[in-house]
Amino acid sequence: MAEKYVGKIVAVGTDNLDYVINVYQDEIVERTLNGLVRHEGLKRFEMQHGGAANKITETEYEVVATGMRITVHEGHS
Repeated sequence: MAEKYVGKIVAVGTDNLDYVINVYQDEIVERTLNGLVRHEGLKRFEMQHGGAANKITETEYEVVATGMRITVHEGHS
C-alpha cells in the first residue's frame, strides 16, 4: 500500500489567516493475470507545516492541534 499526494486545499481560519491542507490518499496496487489494478483508499488531510486536520463537511475542516475550524475558499476535497 502506498500513499500519494492528490492536491491541496486553501482555507481561512477564524483568525483570518490562510491555511494550506495537503491531501494524501492511500493506493493499493493488486497484481492480476490481466495486469495491475489500482484501488483508491482513504484520504488523509495534513496541514502544510505539520499536524493533522479532520474533515467536518465539504467546506469545513478542523485543525487537530488547536481545535480551530477553518473554511475552504480555494481547492477542492
